[in-house]
Amino acid sequence: MTEKPTVRPGDWITFGSGVLLKKAVVCTVYQNTSLADIEVVYLDDRDRAINEDMVWKDGKWQFKQPGPCGGYADQYDRLKGYVSQLRRGGS
Repeated sequence: MTEKPTVRPGDWITFGSGVLLKKAVVCTVYQNTSLADIEVVYLDDRDRAINEDMVWKDGKWQFKQPGPCGGYADQYDRLKGYVSQLRRGGS
């Protein structure tokens, strides 16, 4: 089993696989909670920025809930910088 990687807000991660592989920007790293490991923003198939909680499970990042079931990240002031980073692209 792969150990959970250390990530910080602003880091890029990938999730999914094959043609469904997506990139996301880490917004929040949760400490001392069993609810989720991180919050990310990513672009859905309609090019909308979505925020979602994720967990490290079975050696990969996965949605906390069978999902996706996140919110529209553009609606949250606290996520504006991460949405901008996401839309600019990067690694």
